[in-house]
Amino acid sequence: MKIGDIGRHQNLAIIFAISFMAQLPLTTLRFVVPIYAEHYGAGIFIIGMLGTVYGLTYSLSAVYFGKVSDRVGHKSLAIVGLVLYAVIAMLYSSFDNPYQFVVGKSLEGISMAMVWPSLEALSSKLGAKNKEGALLLYTVSWSVASSIAPYLSSYLVRLSFLYPLIFSAVASIIGAYFILRSKIGNHSLIPESNGRVSMVFDIILPMTLYGVNSSIFYSFYPVYGIVAGFGIRGAGLLGTFYGIFLTVTFILSFFLSKRVKSRSLIIAGALVDLSVLLLLVSHSITSNIIIVSLLGGGLGLVYFSVMINIFRHYHEGLGSKTGIFEASIGAGYIIGPAIAGIPTVLGYRLPWLISGVFTSAVVVLLSLNLFRDNTDVGIQ
Repeated sequence: MKIGDIGRHQNLAIIFAISFMAQLPLTTLRFVVPIYAEHYGAGIFIIGMLGTVYGLTYSLSAVYFGKVSDRVGHKSLAIVGLVLYAVIAMLYSSFDNPYQFVVGKSLEGISMAMVWPSLEALSSKLGAKNKEGALLLYTVSWSVASSIAPYLSSYLVRLSFLYPLIFSAVASIIGAYFILRSKIGNHSLIPESNGRVSMVFDIILPMTLYGVNSSIFYSFYPVYGIVAGFGIRGAGLLGTFYGIFLTVTFILSFFLSKRVKSRSLIIAGALVDLSVLLLLVSHSITSNIIIVSLLGGGLGLVYFSVMINIFRHYHEGLGSKTGIFEASIGAGYIIGPAIAGIPTVLGYRLPWLISGVFTSAVVVLLSLNLFRDNTDVGIQ
């Protein structure tokens, strides 16, 4: 094996490690913070606000920090963000009021806005001549962490409320260490697609959909699982299956994206996500596992298809583009929990109705735009 090959393999391993260690504390806190807030008296409105304020600060900060990372360095900003996240995780241990958790989630949004646009751009550069392989490792890694964290957290939180917080802080610091050790290789472009990219229909709208559906799931399912009678471990199991199917779909999307147009894959993923409407009438843990698995799979198609478009079409100022990508997710984080957290007679079934209605609207808009583009090509 050549020295250059060793370096490339090391970089791919680093991509996997930093993405995994950045997502692990994020998913852990996503799982336990709604449980903590509910324990200290939060109702469905406050539970929804946790996701909304995270989305608000994340969305407002992501575009800014994406541009900053292009100037100061992707590594430096990601390290600062993870260290700050470790501090925030431990700060939760002093909270005993529902509104304090809202403040904590807003701080989380700022710190993660430093991390994710930087890591996406950094993964592209670490991938050097194998950018598509780097993207696959990056997405699979954080989705594996998303699979592990909920079920692991369900055990830790039953032992002590403090354990998941310590775990999140340590994982964040380890992630920062891996980023520090990474070395960027020679920059190389991947083949560009022939089609044009619409910032609205190929990035902003689908990633807002991703943000709405993923934030509704992460904001409400930990408490929904308890209310539905699954218990904390059952809720953790739902999160694990969601993450597993997200991972499987990322791998599948890697191969599909070579044969199928990105926008078609995005629409297909959104159609799969409509299965969430079945949660309105199906309440057994077995049916819930199947439905949230489909939700994770559909969102995986959407996420990977948009990201591969960015990698293929944009090479300079990548942090700025990933900042828009992440800000769109953040916008979804605002919309989903804010509407789904409105107290109604539907209770914890309302979030799934909102998810289904929003997904339907996005499918219609994307399909109409795809039809218009195909018609324009036919006329030409």
